[in-house]
Amino acid sequence: MGQAVSMEYVLPDPSEEQLRLLRAIKISVTRCSRYAPWSMECYTQALTARKMLRRRKLPLLLSVGFKKEEGQSLQGHAWTWCGQYIVTGYRTDLKEFTVNGCFL
Repeated sequence: MGQAVSMEYVLPDPSEEQLRLLRAIKISVTRCSRYAPWSMECYTQALTARKMLRRRKLPLLLSVGFKKEEGQSLQGHAWTWCGQYIVTGYRTDLKEFTVNGCFL
């Protein structure tokens, strides 16, 4: 998954050029997940985006977190981001997840 870093690790916000590439990668991963003949869950999408971002030498942080609501089973989620821009794994309840690992 990459080099583990502390949960407080923060990347700088992307430049305009980097943001353009991040948006293109986000669209590519979303389209791929829609048409792939296998299930592309959040973890698969995060690893795919990580590979694409690393190839273009763009900074990224891959985060893995979990949450458990009363009466429900444990839910896991993975997402990638650069600064404040979330490339894959955006959810409205993302702040409810407890981050268990961050990787470069």
